[in-house]
Amino acid sequence: MTKIIIDEVEYDTDNMNDDQKVILNTLNKGSNSIGLLEHMIKCVTAIQKIKITELKKSLEDNDD
Repeated sequence: MTKIIIDEVEYDTDNMNDDQKVILNTLNKGSNSIGLLEHMIKCVTAIQKIKITELKKSLEDNDD
């Protein structure tokens, strides 16, 4: 008995028909994908910051 809330209304997934369960499954996959993409963006952003710092230090070292 899993419950979901949509627009402040609670629904029991056990009472959903097959078409509704397919839609819910698609929504769950979409949410999982969004979470993974957000994580990937954070990882790439962190690497970008590290590499900018690395490049800046390298350029400053060349000035000496």
